[in-house]
Amino acid sequence: MRERLEFESGDWLKVIERQKEELVEEIARELHKERPELFSGELKLEEVEAAVRQAVLARHDVLPEEREEVVRKIVGHATGYGVLQEFFVGPGAEEITEVLVNPSKDGRPKVYYGRHGRSHYAGDHYFKSNEEALRYCQRICEDAGRPFTENAPIVDAWLKDGSRLAAIGFKVSPLGVAFTIRKSPVTRPPMPMERLVESGMLPEFVAGMLIDLLVHGHANVGVFGRTDSGKTTFLRALAMHIDPRERVFIAETSFELFLPHLGNCVNLVEVVYGDRTIVDMTQLCRVMNRSNPDRAIVGEIRSKEIIAASQMATSTSGGFWTTGHAGDVYQLRSRLWGMFMDGGVNLPREFLDEVIASMFHFVIFLDKETVTEERRRTLMEVVEVVPGEGYRTIVRFDTEEFAKSGGKVRRWVFENPVSPRRLAHLAFRGARVKPEYETVREKYVYPEGSGAA
Repeated sequence: MRERLEFESGDWLKVIERQKEELVEEIARELHKERPELFSGELKLEEVEAAVRQAVLARHDVLPEEREEVVRKIVGHATGYGVLQEFFVGPGAEEITEVLVNPSKDGRPKVYYGRHGRSHYAGDHYFKSNEEALRYCQRICEDAGRPFTENAPIVDAWLKDGSRLAAIGFKVSPLGVAFTIRKSPVTRPPMPMERLVESGMLPEFVAGMLIDLLVHGHANVGVFGRTDSGKTTFLRALAMHIDPRERVFIAETSFELFLPHLGNCVNLVEVVYGDRTIVDMTQLCRVMNRSNPDRAIVGEIRSKEIIAASQMATSTSGGFWTTGHAGDVYQLRSRLWGMFMDGGVNLPREFLDEVIASMFHFVIFLDKETVTEERRRTLMEVVEVVPGEGYRTIVRFDTEEFAKSGGKVRRWVFENPVSPRRLAHLAFRGARVKPEYETVREKYVYPEGSGAA
């Protein structure tokens, strides 16, 4: 008898939840009909919340204890973020880079969010069931014209603000739907270089040198590192120092490098429909070449687009920037050679360094340490690429001292100044060459506020 009562009780709770969802949908539909501007994305969040709350208070079929939940869900409809809206709008949301939802065996999906390079647990109260999380994903996919069904269990789709949803469900994820939303750069402004210095990613001296020489000197730069090492964050921080008068073109597989201070900037993104790529990175690079930008940025080189990117690097007068996956020069050489192979070009190994030298004046390597609690993203090495000579380390993170001190000492080694010939070339293109960049006066460079001599 007790088991039957428990079953009926659980079933009744489902009925109540379903009725509540239907009520939310009904109020949202009425509001959309009467005040469509609330759902346009053009009003401030405070205005939307005030209008929704007024509509909810006018309904006698919403219990007092349910009002805030109903308001929150309808505002989620209006913003397009649903129950996850707090990660996209409101205090502190601009620092959140992604939202991750994992299924669980107890049926309540667990939500995590990414901030400052780390994942944080947010709770299991956002979705009451795996089915609710599935409906959330299907609604986004439907808006994007992408089916999310048993026949299409892995989907990339976009929220209306440009945030990217990667969803996995059905038989591919037996416990329930799993998805990640990488937030649009429109919703999270670039991190200033000063903040990266404060976080210990790199010392102030190195940050100033990179801005003065590489950015103002219109150098060709590659920023490389493994996943979540901070490549995009670092590139956006550098890009904040680009002269707003420059004409900049950006090509990416997904929209990540929005730079709000650049008025004369065009963002281009790959177009994929289902399993078919309509516009790929190679085509975007060719469009950029024909558009004669002052500075060209390719979000990330992964495969055959390296061919078009290499042509752009040699033709762009104001500087070519890109990112990619490589931890050091050895890995970079291997990966670039493989990319050319993907594009059908069997590049002889002996010519590989010449091609790299034609693409980049400098390559920068980043990583994220996992020894300390902070797990800081770290600038590991700045390398000058010297045609005919090879690779010349300018600055490197002192991993030996870090290991010896158990992660307590973070310092960088200023090994070599930039070569005189390169400095002269950068100065011609606008670099601010200071005396401290021309010679090594202090071998060890410590982060700001470390107290080290």
